Amino acid sequence: MTSSSGKPALIGGTPVVDHSQWPTWPPRLSGLTDALREVVEQDQWGVRSDTIRHFEETFAEYHDAKYALGMANGTLALVAALKALDIGPGMEVIIPAYTFMATAAAILFSGASPVFADIDAQTFNLDPLDATHRISTRTSAIVPVHVGGNPADIDGINELARKHDLAVIEDAAQAHAAVYNGNKVGALGDAGFISFQSSKNITSGEGGILLTNRREVYEQAFEIYNCGRTLTGPWYEHISGGLNMRMSAFQAAVLQCQMSHIEEWAELREANGSYLEGLLNSIPGINCARRYPGTTRNAYHLLIFTYDCRHFDDLPKSRFLEALSAEGVVATDGYRPLHRMPFIDQQDLELPITERVCHDGVWLRQFELLADTTMMDSIAEAVRKIQANAQQLHTTAR
Repeated sequence: MTSSSGKPALIGGTPVVDHSQWPTWPPRLSGLTDALREVVEQDQWGVRSDTIRHFEETFAEYHDAKYALGMANGTLALVAALKALDIGPGMEVIIPAYTFMATAAAILFSGASPVFADIDAQTFNLDPLDATHRISTRTSAIVPVHVGGNPADIDGINELARKHDLAVIEDAAQAHAAVYNGNKVGALGDAGFISFQSSKNITSGEGGILLTNRREVYEQAFEIYNCGRTLTGPWYEHISGGLNMRMSAFQAAVLQCQMSHIEEWAELREANGSYLEGLLNSIPGINCARRYPGTTRNAYHLLIFTYDCRHFDDLPKSRFLEALSAEGVVATDGYRPLHRMPFIDQQDLELPITERVCHDGVWLRQFELLADTTMMDSIAEAVRKIQANAQQLHTTAR
């Protein structure tokens, strides 16, 4: 391992680690080709497939949910959850502004209006206290986002929802296998959903799943995602104008193949993430997202920290990220404030903590946490090396 006093790789020094040493993603698992071949040889590649049903049952049981519906993607799963809970035109839904655009887009698609609340300065998740101030007579639901796989304050949010008669839909898109108060997230409110998009902790390239413990929500969501059909009615009886949001058997087969690894991967991400946070938090100017007391496992789809350039000789974050990549550690700068996006454009809304975290935030990706512990040491060493040479990085071109 290179000493932090060495010349930065960005300006000609030796990288701390080689990019090729990181795990690849998506995972190339043994048995995957056989699982797909089995689907090819079956009569049902989509609706009514035993492969889909088996995956839904396996995933629901693993995530402490009674019911699951495999979807084409996570965005549609949120749309189905909103519609199943009768949330639509004239209604408002509270969400954090520190989230992917799909959280707001699904609400708009459903005819409701997203109302943005600020995030907690320590966890970077929706702040229930700030959400309280956003409630109006039109508020019908709250969508906490488990940002990066770090569980939101579900106890606080559920308490707020009960007090004001609001539905709770968990945006657990990034929170596969995350645990809060002894239960996996996703069905701790009225409904929730998880994404299987290509970067996610298990993936089928695209895909999603709706989770709930409420039978009536499941039945209504089934109608919405399966062309207006009921669970027991005739095939060509459509009692409402539902859509086709269904997952294919090929997606389900790819995901089912990963279910035998999901717990192992989750435990490894948790161990490496916790260890790496300890290293990074010891570096002046680096502040990793904290957890709420009820959290017993962070999914670590992302390891998120803020970067304070004042502790790096005012080295801009963009230069810090460039230097980090040169050392063999790829990180990104994460979300922009959602309420500032052109399709929202609430320029008059002030959410100071969201603005700060978007400005200072840095993300490490989940598959980097599937490496061994020495690679976690390498990440921290790369940050220390940049800090020790920040002034030189200011002034020297490669």
